[in-house]
Amino acid sequence: MLLEIDGWKVGLKFSASHFIPSHYKCSRLHGHDYGIRLRILGEPKDCILYDFVEVKKEVRNICEELDHKLLIPQSKKYIKHHIKDERIYVSFGDKHYVFPKSDVAIIPVNLVTAEELARYFTKRIAGRIKFPKNVKGIEICVDEGPGQGACNYIPLGDEK
Repeated sequence: MLLEIDGWKVGLKFSASHFIPSHYKCSRLHGHDYGIRLRILGEPKDCILYDFVEVKKEVRNICEELDHKLLIPQSKKYIKHHIKDERIYVSFGDKHYVFPKSDVAIIPVNLVTAEELARYFTKRIAGRIKFPKNVKGIEICVDEGPGQGACNYIPLGDEK
């Protein structure tokens, strides 16, 4: 059985900016309206697979943390950054930026891509919610606009 939640329709979305150093066009600072889609897989227990109120609340909390922020990867593999005097200094290649700390969310990813954001959301949700044993896996997709995005699946319960 599959339970689906379309964040575009139920308000699980956020707006944020980022850049991807190695990409010819996306290396420029730009933004997206992101939508989060979820799939919960398993077998219904007493005719219900999962009450999705809790998972929607957790996803919404993560969206609020990222909304209207510049997303910077915690990893310094591709983008260098440091914090000084409530400012974040960011550089890659020949580009150098300074941003107010309050406008930035540093997240534990290597790069801010749809693929890495999908992995980030999935790990956070799987770590925050104790799903019942009948839930066998969750998939979270992060769309950079309707119709284009990346999905990450994590098995739960007996599949681990």
